[in-house]
Amino acid sequence: MSEKQRDLWVPDNPDGSGWAEVDWVSAVRGSRYHYQHGAPLEEAKARRSPFYRVVTRLESEELSPHENSYYVPADILADFLGELIWNGGHEVIWHVEPCANPPKEARVTPNTTD
Repeated sequence: MSEKQRDLWVPDNPDGSGWAEVDWVSAVRGSRYHYQHGAPLEEAKARRSPFYRVVTRLESEELSPHENSYYVPADILADFLGELIWNGGHEVIWHVEPCANPPKEARVTPNTTD
């Protein structure tokens, strides 16, 4: 870590972790988030789940409430969530969870975008 980086970031704990205020304008403003040093990128990628199950909930006047499950390769999770946020309409993100083996009916394979 460079001297400039050390001056910008003073962690709460000797291991480089701690808590910080959420200071952007958002629904969770005023709460705190936990931070910690991360593993090098390739190591971190190797440890994460290969897929994620993104569950959305759809409620509208035209349809009965229901949930949709999308199985998304880890490498494109951020892009998928961004697309869903911008284009989802009444469909909102309900929760996201790791998924080691999506059902074959999902027809997804790990992306290799690196």
